[in-house]
This record gives sequence, C-alpha cells and structure tokens, in this order.
Amino acid sequence: MKKKIQKTYQDHGFGFPVTLLNVPMTEVRGEWVPTINQKELQERVLEALVLKHSRLSGNEVKFIRQFSKMTLEQFAARFDVTHPAVLKWERTKNQGTGMSWTTEKDIRLFAFNILEPKAKRFVVVYEQLTSVALEKHEAIKIDLEKIRAA
Repeated sequence: MKKKIQKTYQDHGFGFPVTLLNVPMTEVRGEWVPTINQKELQERVLEALVLKHSRLSGNEVKFIRQFSKMTLEQFAARFDVTHPAVLKWERTKNQGTGMSWTTEKDIRLFAFNILEPKAKRFVVVYEQLTSVALEKHEAIKIDLEKIRAA
C-alpha cells in the first residue's frame, strides 16, 4: 500500500469547503484518498467554526445542528427561535444566515460546550444562561464573606 503526505486537500464532505493541510494519503485501487480519523476531524471542524472570525453560513449552522444530533425543532427550541427560522438559516447554504450576533454567539458557545464539557465553571455559568431569564427584576446580592479584604 502506497502512502504520501499531500500539502493541501479540499474536503467538501461537511457541506462547505474545508482546506486540510499535510493530509496523510493512501493509494486505494489506483486512487489517492485521505487517511483521516473522521470523528476527530469533525471535532476539529466544529472547533474551527466556534473560533471562526467571520459569521457562520447556513451550511455551517446545519453542520453544528447535525453534529449535536438535534432535529430542527430541538435546535430551534434550544435557541428560542422557530424551526422555520433554523430552516431559513440553513437554506442560505454558503452565505451568511442573517441571524443576530447574540444568537450566533450562543450557538458557538453551545458548540464549544460540546467540545469542552469539562470546563467546569464555564459549563455551570453557560447552563444557567440556557434557560430564559425572568422578566421580573431581581436585585443583585453579593456575599462579602467571599471577597478578600483589600
């Protein structure tokens, strides 16, 4: 079996293009194919989407939803939107979704939580913020015994 490293490889298997660098390749029946751990690659793609500097596309949102094994309805409920809204985002394909930045940021944090569920303090705070905040104003209370003296 022949093997080589290919400097760049364009993968379209996620619904959007992903450029892979230094890809191990194996020759199979006369054709060169990537030799990649797909689960690990999916996790790295998810991480790249969380940290991406530009807005998410519809196909990237769909990837996040499918990676998290959620239906349109479940995903919509999780982010307090309608399932037609999620469908509208996904139908933008490789264009921006037009969703609000706060919703997109929540989707990215949700995806990060999938990758890093053991970041305890982050998880506790993030999970507290997943439920809808009360409409009734609540005063802030701080226990000064938990603050060191100056």
